[in-house]
Amino acid sequence: MAPGLPAMLDRMTDRRMVELPMYSSGAAGDRAEVRKLVEANVQEVFDRLTGRRADLTAAEHSGRLRAQQGLALADLLTSFRLGYDEVWEAMIVAARLPPAIPADDVVDLSHLMFRLHNRVGDALIHAYREEAQHILLSRERERAALVNVLLSDTTGVGTVVDIAGMLRLPMDGTFVVVAAATHLGQDPLPRIDSYLSAVDVPSVWHLRQDALVGLLSLGHAARNATALDVLARHASGPVGVSPVFELLRRAPWALGLAELVLRRHGGTDPVEQFRDTPMNVLVASAPGAAQDAARTVLGGLLDLPAERRDMLLGTLIAWVEAGGSAPATGRSLRCHQNTVRHRLRRIELITGRSLTHPGECAEIVAACHAWTQLPRQTAS
Repeated sequence: MAPGLPAMLDRMTDRRMVELPMYSSGAAGDRAEVRKLVEANVQEVFDRLTGRRADLTAAEHSGRLRAQQGLALADLLTSFRLGYDEVWEAMIVAARLPPAIPADDVVDLSHLMFRLHNRVGDALIHAYREEAQHILLSRERERAALVNVLLSDTTGVGTVVDIAGMLRLPMDGTFVVVAAATHLGQDPLPRIDSYLSAVDVPSVWHLRQDALVGLLSLGHAARNATALDVLARHASGPVGVSPVFELLRRAPWALGLAELVLRRHGGTDPVEQFRDTPMNVLVASAPGAAQDAARTVLGGLLDLPAERRDMLLGTLIAWVEAGGSAPATGRSLRCHQNTVRHRLRRIELITGRSLTHPGECAEIVAACHAWTQLPRQTAS
């Protein structure tokens, strides 16, 4: 076969360049580079068949190289199949040249070729997958580092622009930030990026020691409810979510609100989203001062048994949301309007402030928001 080897290598190279898009596009290298790799693999086959070598270095190198270049594994296996077809066809032609090689020898050779094809295929697949896994882990570490920088409040606008490009995120859009509680670095939302992608919500994530944090690009605000539903269905623990925001550079601010919700999480629903009201945002912007104000204004109300305290504060919040209407509050709480009035009177007596006085009512409402929005353990 030696005299016809150069022509065979040319045919094998040409078939790859014509039949496989990865090669014809030049992504796998120019023709000279492809031919050099083809020659190395063919020589390895001959060396194995003649007993001159036992390793599969060339095949393993091909697997790693093509994984680095992004060639699909199926295309890589097709490439090797084309090569084995050419080699086996050339062997049959050589076997028939006078003096003809005995048929029994050709049968034995076919058995060796079949075994070698399988062994080379196994080596190729193993090397490819191993390299692809290394590349994937490396890229995930890089993406996690970029997400970490994006969510840092010390990141400049120019850096945010660069990171947005690398993560394929828009600078302006519709976003939320998520913070999910974790234990010893365990992923509390396995495969959540895939589940969100299925509903057209791209996301990027970073697993920290204390929480899994992520940025969701909703596209439009209507997808917020869908994203929350996906998070709730797959959450293994409490999850805090920021309000919807539109400028990517506000991601650090949103992360602070998501973490705030996570720290005070105590509801029955696994996912809680920060309620984006002016009062809540004001409270969150200065949590230390808000906690002190809550303690000063609510005073003895916070010292009541938890069940009694939460019932009175819940009534106050419902009364505010009902526009100060006792009947409407009673309907929302499923109690009599006189019960509502009695509870509000108890709040006035304990705090020493009147809910009919605009200034004093504003103080009580603000303090109530601070208590309900900030982590309980730090407000008590």
